[in-house]
Amino acid sequence: MSEGAFAGEKVPVKRRFVPSLALAFFGTGMLDVVASLFLVDIALAFFGSSDKAAIGTASQIVAFSSAAAVTFGLLNGFLSIRFKHKSLLLFGALCIVVGAVGSFFAPSFFFLQIFYPLDGIGTIVVGAMAFALIGGILPLEKRPRAISWVVAGAILSSAIGFPVAGFIAGIAGWRSFLLWYVLPISVVALALAFFSIPLVPAKQQAEVGRGAYFGSFKQVLLNKSAVACLVGNMFLSAAGVWSFFAATFWRLQFLLSVQSVAVLTLGVVLVYALGSLIGGRLVNRVGRKRLVVSTWLLRGVLIAAIVFMPEFWTALAMSFLATLVGGFAVAAGPSLSIEQAPKSRGTMMSVSGVFGSLGATLGVSAGGLALSQFGYQLLGLTFGIFGVAAASIIYFLAKDPCR
Repeated sequence: MSEGAFAGEKVPVKRRFVPSLALAFFGTGMLDVVASLFLVDIALAFFGSSDKAAIGTASQIVAFSSAAAVTFGLLNGFLSIRFKHKSLLLFGALCIVVGAVGSFFAPSFFFLQIFYPLDGIGTIVVGAMAFALIGGILPLEKRPRAISWVVAGAILSSAIGFPVAGFIAGIAGWRSFLLWYVLPISVVALALAFFSIPLVPAKQQAEVGRGAYFGSFKQVLLNKSAVACLVGNMFLSAAGVWSFFAATFWRLQFLLSVQSVAVLTLGVVLVYALGSLIGGRLVNRVGRKRLVVSTWLLRGVLIAAIVFMPEFWTALAMSFLATLVGGFAVAAGPSLSIEQAPKSRGTMMSVSGVFGSLGATLGVSAGGLALSQFGYQLLGLTFGIFGVAAASIIYFLAKDPCR
């Protein structure tokens, strides 16, 4: 066993602590594959049609999931004051299990709309509590690497999930992906988290819980540096929406086949995960704020540069470089955020998740408008501006409490 610090005392930490958080975070990305890959199948299953109207209706599960995530993210900011962070993380992991089972057995689209949004709730709760637990239990110097492994878990979920989903669906249909892949892993993640995450002693929990509910939000929202991290994370999430449009860019700009784009996307995601792991090692050496500013800025510039590359190989090289730097960025961001309000980490990371969801919505809206009106050049510039704005906000308004 190693020892971690929480509220000035020692909490025994098992070696499985970080892997359990990483697997729990991995589990939050599995149901996302369903909405991304199987919208046509869902439309056929529940509406008997795969026309645009049916697919558009089926896509409403994504909107409901996003709305549930934002709503519960705010609620979780309050709940994290009253309840143990481990209990909330287990609740989030349980939501993934129930969402998978409910979606598998859903007899109608109405029931799918009820159960699928549990994925959004589980995702934002698990993410916020995983970071809060890392910040509260592990020593300062060990937190960045732990965060990088947790973030890499979420990234690898997509890299592994899409090919596995395609393989299973090809054999037994899209619902079998829920039964054979999502459910077993989510159950294992829940069990591992239950046995591997240490309980905060009652005395420490009481110290956290004595503060007023709104007092915890005040510690976050009246802290200029914390707010800068929240808003910066929103713009970084908006810039990250480039990945949503990237596949179409490769197909239309360079006439790549769907199979080629799939292989390229897998490579990009793996580089993204590698970047996260490297970024976790750089945080203590470079400094939290310094690494956030440099990587967020560089990522924005590189995303904008991709669309102006004259031929495929230079664009691909720029894309991999942007993705690698993006991995640094997603490891550095939470490492800075969890230190902004040490007594309200649960609230801070819950609200950060909400801002991240809002940023994704901003990115999709602004990106769609830019693409439809002016093409990929303005699309890339838009996401590049979001990245530069995120870095600028951190540079001018945020502080690194660890320095």
